[in-house]
Amino acid sequence: METAVRAQGLGDLIAHCLSGSQEAWSALVERYAPLVWTVARSHRLSTPDCEEVFQLTWLRVYRSLPRLHTPERFPAWLTTCARRESLKQLERSGRYVPVGGAGTLDRPTAAEPGPEEHLLVRERRAHVHAALARLPDRDRRLLTLLSADPAPGYDEVSRRLGIARGSVGPLRGRALRRLAEQMRIIEGVGHPAAL
Repeated sequence: METAVRAQGLGDLIAHCLSGSQEAWSALVERYAPLVWTVARSHRLSTPDCEEVFQLTWLRVYRSLPRLHTPERFPAWLTTCARRESLKQLERSGRYVPVGGAGTLDRPTAAEPGPEEHLLVRERRAHVHAALARLPDRDRRLLTLLSADPAPGYDEVSRRLGIARGSVGPLRGRALRRLAEQMRIIEGVGHPAAL
C-alpha cells in the first residue's frame, strides 16, 4: 500500500474511498481497525464473534459511507456502527441480558469512558499536538502556557513571553484560530490557509 495514501488526512482519504480507490479503502480500514476491535472486545465477545462484528461493521460502513456528510465525525460514527453490531452479535449469540427491571429502556450511565472513547481521545490529542507543532513559536508558547493547570494570569503570561498584557487576549484568539485551521488540515477537512 502506498505510503502517500496512508498519510492522507481523513477527509481526503474518505473522498478517495468514495471515488472507488481500493488503496484508500485499505488505508481507512487499517487506520481504524483497532477502534472496531476495541469496541467489539469491550462487549466481551469471543474472538469469532469479534471477527463477525468487524466484518459486519466495515460492510455497513462501506454501504453507508456516501451518506457521511462530515468526515471529521467518521471515528464517532464508526464507533456507533461497531457498538450496534456488537449488541446485535450479543443478541444473536443469546448472551444479551437486559439490565434493570422489565421495560427499563433508559441508557445506563457509565462511571468512566469505555475503551473506544479512550482511543478517540488519544487520536484527538495526537492531532492537537501535531497541529500545535505547526504553529509559529509565539503561538505555540502562548497556547501551551495558557493551557497549563492552573493557567497563569495575563500579567504572568505577559511577563514570561515579553508581550504587552493587552496583547495577550487578541494574540490568544488569533493563535486559537490558527490552531483550529491546522486541526482541520490534519483531520483532512480543510485546506491550508495563510497563517
